[in-house]
Amino acid sequence: MSTDPPPDGLTPSERRLGLRYLSCFPAYLEHEGEGARAAMIHDLSVSGTLLLVRTMLKVGETVRLRLFITGDDTKESVEVVGQVVRFEKLEDPFAGPWSSRAAIHFDEPLTGVDDEIAALAKRQAEAR
Repeated sequence: MSTDPPPDGLTPSERRLGLRYLSCFPAYLEHEGEGARAAMIHDLSVSGTLLLVRTMLKVGETVRLRLFITGDDTKESVEVVGQVVRFEKLEDPFAGPWSSRAAIHFDEPLTGVDDEIAALAKRQAEAR
């Protein structure tokens, strides 16, 4: 068995899940019994996202997201449905305006938005 790293530098699990971009941009979250609520994307890949939220979610719950990948919530959004796979309350000083963090696995992979996500992540990294 070879111990050489894969040619693209990704482990099999990283390749399966897709490149995850650390980036902060707005989203709207809808779940059972609640209307659209503001959320903040912490990171995003084609298979899922980590959200900062101000609402309670349950593992296994289905959610609908509107992602504003350009970083501008007045422009076109991408809609996606997924399942909550992890939920945790945030403690100060990490909470800020967000009380919780939720990991969402998308029912269907995002397609055609890799360039937009990478461009936004790059712009935000340069602004730091």
